[in-house]
Amino acid sequence: MTATLPDCAQPEGGTMSRMAELPHRFALPVTVAVLVLSGCADRISEPGRPLAIESALRAAVAPIGGSTVSVRWSTITRDFISAKTGAAKPNSVAAFRAFAYLSLAQYRAVLAAHDTRGRPPHPSPQGAVAAASAVILRELFSADAAFFESQLALQENEITGSEKVQSGFAAGEAVGRAVGAQIVELVRSDHFDDVWTGTVPAGSGYWSSDFDPPRPPQLPLLGQMRPFFMESGNQFRPGPPPAFGSAKFLAALEEVRRFSDTRTPDQLRIAQFWALTTGSLTAGFWNEETTNRIERYHLNERRAARALALVHMAAVDATIACYDAKYTYWLIRPYRVDPAITTPIGRPNHPSYPSAHACSSSAAASVLASLFPADAAQLAQMADEAGESRLYAGIHYRFDKDAGLLIGRQVAALAVRRHIKHAEERE
Repeated sequence: MTATLPDCAQPEGGTMSRMAELPHRFALPVTVAVLVLSGCADRISEPGRPLAIESALRAAVAPIGGSTVSVRWSTITRDFISAKTGAAKPNSVAAFRAFAYLSLAQYRAVLAAHDTRGRPPHPSPQGAVAAASAVILRELFSADAAFFESQLALQENEITGSEKVQSGFAAGEAVGRAVGAQIVELVRSDHFDDVWTGTVPAGSGYWSSDFDPPRPPQLPLLGQMRPFFMESGNQFRPGPPPAFGSAKFLAALEEVRRFSDTRTPDQLRIAQFWALTTGSLTAGFWNEETTNRIERYHLNERRAARALALVHMAAVDATIACYDAKYTYWLIRPYRVDPAITTPIGRPNHPSYPSAHACSSSAAASVLASLFPADAAQLAQMADEAGESRLYAGIHYRFDKDAGLLIGRQVAALAVRRHIKHAEERE
């Protein structure tokens, strides 16, 4: 007799076979309601509750051997991105996208493993997550496919114990590869790689390339990428920035110039820290913030994968919304208006309004705050500092930061709301 999972752990959205029946023409927000927004709407921690109590409460679901497999593959991915240099290194948006699809596949693989019924061996969620991770990363970084398969083989070789355990891991791998194949279809059809054939608008107040000769702007069609939670890239499009040359615009420009002229050592440190152009980039930073909390609060495999999926998919949607606005308004960067403004970090190759750092960091921090309320104040401060750092660096106006933080909060609220609504519909 097959054991029944408690209601809280029962996967929503049906079996893997029903997932395979989803028409690919469906908009991804509909798909995600089935693939991702499931599991319980429970909070992982409570404000003010001592960590020792939280640890005791979660001990029963703590993963064996410490880290969950989803955390392990997050670390593999961060290290992989960190090791890349030059043209081989993905940009920050591509890295966020990679983590989003990785965690989506991991979470769906956990649910599919739990959902599989029938005769033993019952699929191991750990085996499902490992195989799904390898499939997705192999698709996203095809030149390094052998590396990811070697990481999966290494994990296979670490499986010891009874034949039942080993058979369960192998059965889980079969489930994970099937789920991974389904997510690969989403990767290939999200329009991330669409080719831009447009032109940069000319005139005062418009962004222009810093390079000589000019280079095309970064990802001008990203706003048309299929989102995970939003209905479209323009769902949270902010109103226009202050008119170029207006009193509000000039006041914002003057603030950036003042930071440039009087930049303190602490402001310089903050600007350079949050640049995050090396290592695993901004995406890797927020991935590690998530995995650290997963381990601190002893989340099990399902909850770990769910947290990673919500954080990264919300961050991608916020970035989509951000780039939709960037290429709606094409606002000039402050240092292009006032050449006396110095920039101690690299100059981004895309328009100013809104701040992408503020968008993605606000989304990631806000989702994490909903999952780990005890950390909410710290997370809000981190998101604010990420946005403020761009003013210290001379590359954004304050209204860029403010619009970006708002977009991130709006996207995060949507992601959490859809997650909770889907859980309530089961009850």
